[in-house]
Amino acid sequence: MSYKVEVDFAPVYECVTSLSTFFNKQNHGAIEAGKTWVREVQDLFAPVSLHKMRDAVKLLNDFSLSPFIWRCPGPRTVTGFLDWFEGLSTGQLFDISAACGQTVPSKLTELRNSASEILREWDLNYFSRIDSRILEGLQQEALSLQSRLNKTKSMDIYEEATGGMRLYPHEELKQVVLIPQYHSRPLVTSSFFESMIFTNYSCDLFPEAPGYPSPSLLRLTRALSDETRLRILHLLSRKQMTFTEIVREIALSKSTIHYHLIALRAAGLVIVHYYPKNMEFKSVEYSLRSEAVNSLPLQIGAYLNYDAPVKTNTEA
Repeated sequence: MSYKVEVDFAPVYECVTSLSTFFNKQNHGAIEAGKTWVREVQDLFAPVSLHKMRDAVKLLNDFSLSPFIWRCPGPRTVTGFLDWFEGLSTGQLFDISAACGQTVPSKLTELRNSASEILREWDLNYFSRIDSRILEGLQQEALSLQSRLNKTKSMDIYEEATGGMRLYPHEELKQVVLIPQYHSRPLVTSSFFESMIFTNYSCDLFPEAPGYPSPSLLRLTRALSDETRLRILHLLSRKQMTFTEIVREIALSKSTIHYHLIALRAAGLVIVHYYPKNMEFKSVEYSLRSEAVNSLPLQIGAYLNYDAPVKTNTEA
C-alpha cells in the first residue's frame, strides 16, 4: 500500500459538516437529526440571510474546504481557521488546492471570501451554540481511532469506521484522511481528489437512555424490515453489482433504489467497492457485508439482556 491513512479532527470540520447537512435538503429525510433539527436551526436565522446563504452554498458545491483545514498550521477553531484562511493569497489558495489534485476553480479568491462569510454567520448564529460534548466526543473518537491505526491494518479500520467503504486505490493516491462527524449521521461522505481522499464518517456520541436500543441496532433492524431491501441484500449475497444492475434487477426507479441503499449503507449491511477510473473513484459496486448480518443476534441478545444462542454441532 503506497498511501497513508490518518485520522484528523478540528472543530471547523464539524462546522462545515453541519452547514452542508442543513443546506443539503435531499438528505434531510436520511439524517437522524431529522427535520425537527432543520426547523430549529431555521428559526435562528432571518429568512433573507438563509436565502443568501443557500445561494452561496450552491456556488460552493465543487469547492471543498477539507484540504485547507488539513493544511491550516494554527488553531483550527472556526475563528482560528477563518483568520488564517482569509489571509491566504490567491497563489497560496491555488497551491493548496492543486497539491491534493483538486480541480482549481475559477474565481478562487471570490469563492474563498464567500465561504468565509457564510461560515462566520453560521458559527455566530448556530455552531457556537452547540453542545460542547459534541466536539469533545469527536476529539476523543479521533484520538481513539488514531491509536488503533498503529495496531490494525489501516484499510480494515477504514472499512469499519465507514461501515463498509472499501477502496481500490490508484498509484497517485498518497493520503486518506478519516474525519469523525456527528451532524449528518448516519451518512458517510467523501471528497475524492487525485492524491487525497477526505472521508467524514458517522459517530454516535451519546449513550442511549436506559431501556432504549442503540442507534446501530435500530439502523440494522429498520434496514432489514423492508422487503425491497431484503431483495437487494439477497442479490448482493450472490455477487458484486453496480447501481445500474441493482435497478435493473429490482425493477424500481433509481431514486427508490438510492433511498434503499442509503438505509443499507447506514446499517453497515453493504460493502461499497470504489474502483479508480481515470484517476477518480467513479466506478462503484456493491456487495453484502456479512459481518453486519452476523452481528444481529449478538446485538439483539445484548439489548434483551441474554446471551444469543450458540448453534451446536448436534443442531447443525
